[in-house]
Amino acid sequence: MPRINSSKYESEIIDAYEVDDQYDSFKKDKFKCPECNVQIQFNRGINAIDPHFKNWPKKSHLSNCEILKIHKQHNKGNNNDIEVLISTILPRAERLQKLNSIEKIRKARNRYFGKRSKQFLNSLTSISYEELKNLTIRTENKTTVKIIDLIMRQDEIINKLNSNDESFVCILKGYTTKAVEIGENIKIPMTFGGKYGNSQKFDLFIPSSYKSKNDKNINKIESKLIYCYGLPEKNEYGSKIDLFSITHQIAIIER
Repeated sequence: MPRINSSKYESEIIDAYEVDDQYDSFKKDKFKCPECNVQIQFNRGINAIDPHFKNWPKKSHLSNCEILKIHKQHNKGNNNDIEVLISTILPRAERLQKLNSIEKIRKARNRYFGKRSKQFLNSLTSISYEELKNLTIRTENKTTVKIIDLIMRQDEIINKLNSNDESFVCILKGYTTKAVEIGENIKIPMTFGGKYGNSQKFDLFIPSSYKSKNDKNINKIESKLIYCYGLPEKNEYGSKIDLFSITHQIAIIER
């Protein structure tokens, strides 16, 4: 039966890693499937290193549950990387953008740009394009999207930012260059022009408050083909994705 990375808890969608980190703070019988609302249970996984949600004993997802349908459609061979991808529920970008307190912002960054996103990116780099191109996942607002449609080049991201006022979660695919200090902050420009095929500038941006957390990993991602998971935005300085954790938001694509 399907396992998923998120659960409905009271009126909120929560991540399995968050439950794992604060296990005693939750009522264990209150977890529900975000899609069909059936009761599910938290499990720490083998050796307590793989937190997730699974079926409550003797309870099954409803037959019209889209999460159940996705699992039946895509994971017939019990491929662990495919299971990680399709069990991920994509967060609503607009909710992440409208958080109005430092504590809520911190929780959201830990939840959506943390251990789970790294696991997702690692699985993304581990399967072939042929396997990937038809895989779908659900979002918090109960729509189904193709994973391949989340992977975007910087020109595609910029064009979408220019044509749509709504924020969105995506996975940038592209080549990085050398990091540059901008005051107390750091930006890592993406390549553009010529053989790279992108006509517009785009940066990965590390705010000063996250500089010390990422310092030791910056050189590891310079001049690399990468996936970067995040929320793109555009301001007076250009288009960018903020990096809060290189470890959890970026995966190097081996060639």
